[in-house]
Amino acid sequence: MKLNVITVFATVTAAALVGGAMGGGFGYGAGLLAPDLFSTLIPWETLEPVGTATVLSAAVGILLGGGLGVFGVLVQIVASLINRRRGAASEQA
Repeated sequence: MKLNVITVFATVTAAALVGGAMGGGFGYGAGLLAPDLFSTLIPWETLEPVGTATVLSAAVGILLGGGLGVFGVLVQIVASLINRRRGAASEQA
């Protein structure tokens, strides 16, 4: 894959969106299964457990998915640098 600004942006954005969707789905299920866990998150506020779990999990999913996308781009950069050096070394020999 050719790395330019558009592909890096698209890769990281897609990873963050997928992470947010997966985190939101997980949070929705967690809010349905264990509502008491999320209803006492802030003791002085009355929170809806399913909504709170969904929003918090989606936010964390966006952060982790974006981080995973950045890690994937970094691995791609390192792999292309290694291949470039191997190609230059084989041409010299």
